[in-house]
Amino acid sequence: MTAAIADTVRSEWTKFRSIPSNVPVLLVTVAVMVGAGALTAGGASKGYQAAGAAFDATYISMYGGFLFAQISVGSLGVLVVTSEYATGMIRTSLTVVPRRGRLLAAKVWTFGVIALVMGEVAAFGSFLLGQTVIGAAGAPAAELGHPGVLRAVVGMGLIWALVGLIGVALGCLLRDTMAATTVVVAVNFIIPIIGPRLMPAAVGDWVTTYWPISAGLQVTTTVHQAGRLAPWTGLGLMAAFTAVLLMVAFVVFRSRDA
Repeated sequence: MTAAIADTVRSEWTKFRSIPSNVPVLLVTVAVMVGAGALTAGGASKGYQAAGAAFDATYISMYGGFLFAQISVGSLGVLVVTSEYATGMIRTSLTVVPRRGRLLAAKVWTFGVIALVMGEVAAFGSFLLGQTVIGAAGAPAAELGHPGVLRAVVGMGLIWALVGLIGVALGCLLRDTMAATTVVVAVNFIIPIIGPRLMPAAVGDWVTTYWPISAGLQVTTTVHQAGRLAPWTGLGLMAAFTAVLLMVAFVVFRSRDA
């Protein structure tokens, strides 16, 4: 990383932590994921015998909390860009850093690292507390040394980063906090969770398998479901979707007036 880029990244970090709500929201998001994950794990553990071999203690301990956390992470990603448009500070930023590609790259790098670090903290916290709850309920708990478990937990942190970067890209493309946040919620929650229940069976099955967040979350599982993508394949699909969205954001950001 060159000195100029490093300075821009430091500036973006200063901007992020200077907004009073950002760090508390991140900490609350981690706490919500861990707490909601534990509640979900406790409820799911009661029926583990009916699930049989399909019981995935690792996935159960993280997924319930992630449903709530992803909205917050995506929204914070949106605000990394739209907050400057709302206040007019984007003009000042572009005056200081006239190379638009560098400015957006610094925003992507800074928030991507923040989301990844906090995502790993949330993932390991959810897993450890969740396994305690699952074991206390009499269900078989998972350990980090079990096959696929460490990959699943680390993968959840990667999902956090990708969701955050999707928010950054949409914030750049739409430049409006409400509009971009609405799209984030639609892309990562409404379409993959509610959509399949309202769609024709064939379309719903396609969404469940190939929609970016649905595919990506396969990396957080340790029990493979028939017809679903392999863990790293699913994460790769979500990463490719995020990369394309970011590339479009870079092209638009470099050619559009502030």
